[in-house]
Amino acid sequence: MESPEKEINGEVALAVPQFEEKFLLLKRSEQNSSPGEWVFPGGKIEDGENPREAAKRELKEETGPNYIGEGELGYWKIYPFHLKVQEKEVELDYEHSDFKWLSLKELENHESMGQLKSLKALNLI
Repeated sequence: MESPEKEINGEVALAVPQFEEKFLLLKRSEQNSSPGEWVFPGGKIEDGENPREAAKRELKEETGPNYIGEGELGYWKIYPFHLKVQEKEVELDYEHSDFKWLSLKELENHESMGQLKSLKALNLI
């Protein structure tokens, strides 16, 4: 776990969705912070919610271990969760403009906002 000497702005839960041998990445829309960045589905953990519940909720809304991630809006404590999904169909909300299902090998060569920290934290790579 990284621990920068910066103020943490909040906590975020990430879903690392897997369907068969592929993982889902979403492209942030112009209506979101860090537009154009590729990310795993996720968002702020709400009051009274545990990180796993938040990851599942965020995965539904937008279609463990933790680390500190820096984004456009500062530093955040990140809780990634590997979730195997039953369907490959994706319906994007306004926060995202595109999606890709990628293999681990494809993810290793794909530019993403978290630079694969979620996959490393979950021991998937």
